[in-house]
Amino acid sequence: MSLAKRGCTLKLIQRISFTVTIFVSAFLLFQVQPLISKFILPWFGGSPSVWTTAMLFFQTTLCGGYLYAHLLTTRLKPQYQTVTHLTLLALASLLAVLLVPDVSMKPIGDEQPAIKILILLASCVGIPYFCLATTGPLIQYWFSRSMPGASAYRLYALSNVGSLLALLTFPYVFEPNFELRTLGQMWMYGFWGFAVICAIAAWVARKSDWQIPSQPHSKVSAPLPATLTEIPSVFQLLRWIYLPAIASLAFISTTDHVSHDIAPEPRLWIATLSLYLVTFIICFDHPRWYQRRFVAAASLLCILALSGRHDIPKLFGISPDYSLAEMRWLHFIAMFLICFVSHGELYRSRPSNSRYLTKFYLMISIGGALGGLFVTLIATNFFPDYYEWSILLVMGTLLSISILRSEFPFLRSIGWKKVLLPSTALGLSALVLFWEDPLSQRNRGTDEYHSEIVYQARNFYGTVAVVEKKYFSTPELDRRSFFSGQIVHGMQLLKSDRQNWKTTYYSEGSGVGDTLLYAGSIKPSLKVAVVGLGVGTLLNYARANDEYDLFDINPEVIGVARQWFSNLPNAKTHSTRIFTGDARLQLESLPKDRRYDVIVLDAFSGDSVPLHLLTREAFAIYEQHLSPDGFIVVHITNSYLNLYPVVKRQAEVLGLGYRNKQQPEDDDREILKNHYLVMTRDAEYLSRYPSYNRRFAADGTDLGDSDPDIPDVPVWSDSFSSIARIQLAD
Repeated sequence: MSLAKRGCTLKLIQRISFTVTIFVSAFLLFQVQPLISKFILPWFGGSPSVWTTAMLFFQTTLCGGYLYAHLLTTRLKPQYQTVTHLTLLALASLLAVLLVPDVSMKPIGDEQPAIKILILLASCVGIPYFCLATTGPLIQYWFSRSMPGASAYRLYALSNVGSLLALLTFPYVFEPNFELRTLGQMWMYGFWGFAVICAIAAWVARKSDWQIPSQPHSKVSAPLPATLTEIPSVFQLLRWIYLPAIASLAFISTTDHVSHDIAPEPRLWIATLSLYLVTFIICFDHPRWYQRRFVAAASLLCILALSGRHDIPKLFGISPDYSLAEMRWLHFIAMFLICFVSHGELYRSRPSNSRYLTKFYLMISIGGALGGLFVTLIATNFFPDYYEWSILLVMGTLLSISILRSEFPFLRSIGWKKVLLPSTALGLSALVLFWEDPLSQRNRGTDEYHSEIVYQARNFYGTVAVVEKKYFSTPELDRRSFFSGQIVHGMQLLKSDRQNWKTTYYSEGSGVGDTLLYAGSIKPSLKVAVVGLGVGTLLNYARANDEYDLFDINPEVIGVARQWFSNLPNAKTHSTRIFTGDARLQLESLPKDRRYDVIVLDAFSGDSVPLHLLTREAFAIYEQHLSPDGFIVVHITNSYLNLYPVVKRQAEVLGLGYRNKQQPEDDDREILKNHYLVMTRDAEYLSRYPSYNRRFAADGTDLGDSDPDIPDVPVWSDSFSSIARIQLAD
């Protein structure tokens, strides 16, 4: 074969190996994130903070991988680069078999959950994930050395396409059809395939390095300012950090803000992360997609419209009325535009010299990690609510204004830089902070009542708030409501003769009310376990001889129930015990002879449903602690998921009879629409209370019979659970 043909063949192998390697690595990178997180989710109470903490681990490990790639390419000769990386590939391939965590790694209850999660992830997936994280910048560096006439940045866009594809296929293709352990094995085989392809890429990179001389100044797809061909300044390095930090903060804070203060929705992470990745794909594919003056102007206008969405329409005599879907998409658009501006400016400032390619990506990874660190370590521990969202809007405002200033030089001639820019930026930022109160919806009164937040707090498990309403003309309706995020988890009327009303989801005509009254009628004393304390409304059913064990994972909830509501302090029980921590782990650790007449599972009305409490293994624990004629009462009221088929399957597996009870809203009795499924072997109960399958409109109108079952939903287990088939339409 001639040298020319051999060179063409080598270049073809290079292109294929580089392209496939970077795509597969990105795909595996984003497949393993939800996979390993789902493995450990049951061990930490199903909290959404498990995902946030896992994201922190993945971002910081990604940063470490980029640092490795930078040091490898700047400190070692090409032949040593390949030898070193092949060694890492071999080690990671061996450790990939440890992906599935062993049960011995479960927390025992007294550890800091965030620290335990980080240690667990590092043990199971640390080295393989680190190896995948190095691939992007390393392959792009080798590509730029081997093919000096081509743009390596399009490979970065391709890697984000792989990430997006993995993100979309996991919940809708892989998770609904395979058990977690099977997916773990599939991922391990995929990693071994990646290691082979990456080894080929390393080999051809080394061969090409001997045949094609390095080009320190490769061509790029668009001309850059002359200063960018020089050694990056400190300002330039900081720019490569703070721009991706803004985008990372936009992604995380928007997800948290919308989930807790606008409309909780299980698919939210997919939507926001997909939009985040799309901006990377667009910006790094070609410079023509980012027209900075138009995108910056759109971002600024969207931020102002979003911040003043309640007040600006009133200036024109318009009453704002947004649906939940409209509110979600308005926030999504603002996040998308802020990320678009940040990543567009980041791409414009990219280095033209391939020597600084790995440093560029290292700074990007540091910025992304800083955004996650700010939310996980600072905002979660020091902010009482999601104020990072307001901070993001201010940062987006300032960034958009600075871009518009540079795009319209004539403004500088009228003192823009010294006078108008600072005053405009401060003024707009003040408006954003004034308008965009994270708790504005809960803190607003009406002509009928005054609403005030009397307590709020935030920790690893989310935000809680106590909202007090005082009615001007009907003081007997004065109340305190407990919010976990945006979901009401209990309410108590303040008038003394109404404080023990069984309100919200827990009325005497509800599934849980029927069950507790029936069980109390046939037994002089009851042993009751309640998973999910709320404000302790169920304690109003307790009698002097009854024993109640209450389980809640969030210590803030217990503090709220004790300090702001009287149900728990004034409970008329023989004994009331409170267990802090994940209910499943707590029940598993109880003595085997601890039996309950009624077990109430009340942890599923929010958006972040703890799926591990609904699996076959979980119900086996409940049955172990259930008296022979006892009841398992599952509160399955949820605006986004139809949990009935999931719980019904578990009753069938246990061989228990079950009944379904749906109750409409009743404003006069302060009752919210609720839905329960009750399991028992008590034939008299099942006969007396037949299933009541009804569908109710938002105003309580009875819409007739409605079977909530979904036939093709399989039995959930710790190895298999998917919400894809039980999601309700918006």
